[in-house]
Amino acid sequence: MKCKLGDLVQSISDTYDFKGKYSVIFVNTSDVYDGNISGVKSNINKLPGQAKKSIENDDILFSEIRPKNKRFALVEKIDTKKYVVSTKLMVLRNNNHKLLDTKYLYLYLTSPTMIDYFQNEAESRSGTFPQITFKDNVANVEIDLPSLKEQQHIVQKINTINEKIVLNNQINDNLLELISLIWNKYSKDIKFKITLQQLAQNIITGKTPNTKIKENYGTDIPFVKIPDMHNKVFIDETMQSLSLLGANSQKSKYLPPNSIMVSCIGTPGLVSLTGTTVQTNQQINSLILKPKYLYCTFLELKSLKDKIGNLGSGGTTIKNLNKSDFSNLEITVPDRESILDKFNNIARPIFDQIHTNNIETKKLMQLKASLLNKYF
Repeated sequence: MKCKLGDLVQSISDTYDFKGKYSVIFVNTSDVYDGNISGVKSNINKLPGQAKKSIENDDILFSEIRPKNKRFALVEKIDTKKYVVSTKLMVLRNNNHKLLDTKYLYLYLTSPTMIDYFQNEAESRSGTFPQITFKDNVANVEIDLPSLKEQQHIVQKINTINEKIVLNNQINDNLLELISLIWNKYSKDIKFKITLQQLAQNIITGKTPNTKIKENYGTDIPFVKIPDMHNKVFIDETMQSLSLLGANSQKSKYLPPNSIMVSCIGTPGLVSLTGTTVQTNQQINSLILKPKYLYCTFLELKSLKDKIGNLGSGGTTIKNLNKSDFSNLEITVPDRESILDKFNNIARPIFDQIHTNNIETKKLMQLKASLLNKYF
């Protein structure tokens, strides 16, 4: 059965009722990523002007801006009365449960085929940002619906993979929290501080190869941008990659495995490790360190997220922490080899397990994508 999405789905623009509420969790587009929802707790008198939309469980959040960045999530099992979302997030609600399973709709909208379609639609519009709207780009999409029973069968197959991905992510979150607590215990007794410039073997600011030369882009070298860094300890793959031609046009920008990347423009303070050889764009500064300083430096920079964000404010709309200020950041590291060795003996297997889980998740994501391509 073929139906238009506009006949099955509503775009909700209900505004949040702030009456009697002193604080809420504001969900911006950057707080939604590939099924995950975070957000920032804010007083209602300090919320930005675009914090207006209310949500319900089983709603689908889908960013209007740059669909390929995968800013989407299915709202499940949260107290939605505490959440308000940005006007730049479409709130999509299934209004025909007899024909359409909501989870099937979510899988359909977030399948590689549809993301590519929405991205192409966004890029065809004029404006500063590639952007889609419900009326122009979603409502008129024709979906070929199998029976409700078949939809639920497909959902179950893919959810089995999703559950393992979620479990891996939860394990990694717990492992990161554990090693962070251990480092806090170690670092509180360490008085020695050193700047990143003094500590690092090299500090590299990324660069984007000429985008007018299509041959610069391909599948050879992962090209890290800020959206790739959200909720990631290790980065092994990215949404865009460079060809060897493009990467070799800026050979000084290569980062080996176990380099530390820190976002310094736009969304400053995100910290990730390279799981393989990569390059980054100019929004990211990276540290190449002696291995013995890797884990404590990573954890120190994670703990300094708010400080990095404040340094990058500068009174401008786009936050920008320049390389000089970044290089002069002071962090705490052990000044005795015995303490460093003791901590690394604890940290190394934990980070190795996080990376192993990350690689398994990557394979699961590839399997999930194959199934989505098969069904959609």
